[in-house]
Amino acid sequence: MIAALVIVRKKFTGKRMLEGLILTPFAIPGTLIGISYILAFSKPPIILIGTGAIIVINYIIRELPVGVEGGVATLRQIDPAIEEAAQDLGADTPTVFRTIVLPLIRPAFISGMSYTFVRSMTAVSAIIFLISARWYHMTVLIYNFSESIRFGLASVLSTVLILIVFATFGIMRLLVRKSEYLEKNVNLK
Repeated sequence: MIAALVIVRKKFTGKRMLEGLILTPFAIPGTLIGISYILAFSKPPIILIGTGAIIVINYIIRELPVGVEGGVATLRQIDPAIEEAAQDLGADTPTVFRTIVLPLIRPAFISGMSYTFVRSMTAVSAIIFLISARWYHMTVLIYNFSESIRFGLASVLSTVLILIVFATFGIMRLLVRKSEYLEKNVNLK
C-alpha cells in the first residue's frame, strides 16, 4: 500500500519505471524466478537457499503486483482534495494517512492480503526449486499423494490447508479490524 501511495500521490522522475519494475514479477514465469533465486542466493554474502526466508521473500516479491495494483486502483478513486482538506485543517501526514486514507483503502488492503496468502499457499512453480530435500511443501505433497492414488492422505492435507487459510483470514480480520477511525459516523440533528 505504501508503494501504491507513492505511485498515485507523488510526482517524481522514473515513476513509470518504478511501476513497471513492481509489475515485472507477474510477467516472469515462476520457474524462471525460482532458478533466478537459486543463482542469486546460493553464494556469499547472502546464502538463503534451503531456508524459510527465501520462500517468504519469493512470495512477497511474486505477489507484490497484486497488492500494489489493488492499492493504486483504490487510491485513484479517492479525491486528493479530501487529504488536502485535512492537511489544511492542521493534520500532519501520518494522521491523514491513519484517519482518512487507511479507512478508505481498507477493503483493497484486506483483499490484496487475502489473495496473496491464498496464492502463496497453493503456488508451486518457483517453490519447487527453492525448498530443500528435507522440507516438504504442502501443495507439493497433495499433488504427490493424488498422483500416487492416495486420495485419503491428499484429502486430509487439503482439509488442513483449508483450515490454515481460514485461520489466517480470521487473524487478518482481527489485525485489520475496524476501529473508531474506520467508522463512518453520521450525526443527524
